[in-house]
Amino acid sequence: MQPEIEKILGTLELLTQPYLSFDLPGHENGGNFVPFAWDVSEWGNFNIRNLCLSNGWLKITDADATFKEWQHLEYIKRFPDFNLSSEQQKFRENSIKNLFQILENNLEYLESFILDYHSDRTYTKFPGFIIGRTKSGDWIGIGQTVYQETELPKNTISRSPQISINSEKLEENTLNLIAKIQEIISELGTIHFSGDLGGGYLYTYEHKIVFTTAKTKELVFEKIIQASEILEVNQFDDFFPNADYLEDWYRDDNYQELSQRYDTINRFFQHTFEQTFMYRFSFWTQECIYVLGKTPGENLVGLYLDSEFVYNP
Repeated sequence: MQPEIEKILGTLELLTQPYLSFDLPGHENGGNFVPFAWDVSEWGNFNIRNLCLSNGWLKITDADATFKEWQHLEYIKRFPDFNLSSEQQKFRENSIKNLFQILENNLEYLESFILDYHSDRTYTKFPGFIIGRTKSGDWIGIGQTVYQETELPKNTISRSPQISINSEKLEENTLNLIAKIQEIISELGTIHFSGDLGGGYLYTYEHKIVFTTAKTKELVFEKIIQASEILEVNQFDDFFPNADYLEDWYRDDNYQELSQRYDTINRFFQHTFEQTFMYRFSFWTQECIYVLGKTPGENLVGLYLDSEFVYNP
């Protein structure tokens, strides 16, 4: 491991010992932030695709199987208030079939993948994504929005509005293809869900097909996961900007010590990195959050959290 990484990690290990708790709403057992480093000499350049690969989340699957899953509405049928009529389901099935045919006829290197998070505690399978390259070299990604269980209050992690990833100018044939895709997606519209997941856990969720474009495979991968709402990318500001929030949350003397520890970490990030980013992956009950700063050698170092929402009716 490179010396610049070891130095920063050593400090973070001291600041997080014996453990650095971080409790999210509904995460009864909470989680602990732990030091994390991305070494480019081991993992290559940092991007969301490589991060998912390194975690074992990225699974390549068959594009035909993904579209059949979409046609059969497998993901949204899991919600208790699913009530589409047979005519509505048939309409969506035919529209998605037409969408697939357009992509097959216009995209090269058509690829499907899923993000497959699982552990000893939980297993969550999300609907597949499709990415492909147009004949002019642009990339298109298509997916579905997914349900997000956990709220991440700004009083826990203060961050800027989501970073906008701008693509370069797209070729004309790509723009023509986009128009065809947009027409079908517009016809499919949005399905609004709201109800009870069981035990008094109320929810709202808006399901729709989403798509995005980019000039590279790595960037379209990141953008389509963002569009699905699995991934949130922000500029990180600080942890617990309002000490009153910690006091209300813990209601004991621990909040003062915890507030001081996070204040120290905030100052360390500000002193060490010009910019720090938050990468948040929401896998239904599971939250995986990275707060990372870039070093001069293009490595990233910071903190990582894995925390689980607990249904306890």
